[in-house]
Amino acid sequence: MGKVILKTFTLADIPSDGLANRYADPHGYLATNTDAWVNLLRDNPNSEPTDLVMLLALDEQEDGSSSVIGRLGVHATSWSIDGKEHRIHEMDGFFLDESRRQTGAGAMIILHAIARCKTMLACGGPSADAQKLYKAAGMKEIGPLKRWVYFRSGRPVARKVLKSETLANLFAFPIGLAARAVYTLRGARAKPKLEYKPVDRFDSRIDAIVATSRQSLFPRGSRVLNWALAHRRIKAFEIFDRGTLIGYALLKRSILDATQHGLGSVCVGALLDYFIADADAGRKKDLALFVMRHFESDRGDGDLASERGLVEVIEIQVFDPEFDAILKGMGLVHAGGLRVLFRPPPGTAFDDRTPWFFTHASGDMLLMRP
Repeated sequence: MGKVILKTFTLADIPSDGLANRYADPHGYLATNTDAWVNLLRDNPNSEPTDLVMLLALDEQEDGSSSVIGRLGVHATSWSIDGKEHRIHEMDGFFLDESRRQTGAGAMIILHAIARCKTMLACGGPSADAQKLYKAAGMKEIGPLKRWVYFRSGRPVARKVLKSETLANLFAFPIGLAARAVYTLRGARAKPKLEYKPVDRFDSRIDAIVATSRQSLFPRGSRVLNWALAHRRIKAFEIFDRGTLIGYALLKRSILDATQHGLGSVCVGALLDYFIADADAGRKKDLALFVMRHFESDRGDGDLASERGLVEVIEIQVFDPEFDAILKGMGLVHAGGLRVLFRPPPGTAFDDRTPWFFTHASGDMLLMRP
């Protein structure tokens, strides 16, 4: 092992073709940092040229050669509390060579990023060691989200119970049929009453609706939503109640490797993001019904693995006890959820009584790949 050095890149520093082929990268940490990644960074409506966007940890040898052993990407975003909006930053993929995790390299990366950005938001499934690191750097856990799962297909359950792909194929249909019977009895297959209109992009009417929130949240107005729609495969919907626009929803398909949980590789349809004005229990349940109904019939666009055929599992992640009770009552199963950690800007604060609203799309999850 050589000497660990940090190299930082602002938005202005990043070459137009990205970083993917500029360093020895044995772990492939920079594989997605191509020209498309640069375009995404530059299109971010919250970005400024001096923003930190990438921090690399390099193993530098005596002969001057170096290789990537860790990286942390960063995006500019915003946080709203008590009706006031603040500019903050969020993590976009933190990776570190496993052999370096006891050397202090991870702490060096995180502390440098926070010293530079002053704020940080992280959303995902960090290891216990990473959580300790984040909290030691002044980040506070404000989650977790709760993941609620609807099994549209019986195959993932059959894989887990029978531990055989052959048997899973044989028993997937009767297990799926039994699940649908339970969901029907619980009202999870009812028809939604609100109107969900598919859109290619959002206009400024959404901004006025999001601005009505008095919770602490990471607001996504039309500019941020359209940025995500331009760079990721997401289905967008405006929500209407008797002709009045009341919110939006983003739906996303992806392939999840759930082998460690005995489910195998699963095609998942998810409620990625939403906001509903005056979101009472009726409107929340209606949104859940729409998500289930959409993915019961949606067969994707056909050009990606995640876009071929019907999904096997539908997931809805929420941070809302009332919504939890609704989804549980509809027969969905609680299965973990993403953790959310946050360090607010200097001069601002929140405590355990702060009412939060956040969704699956918090942090860089808005930009998750298919």
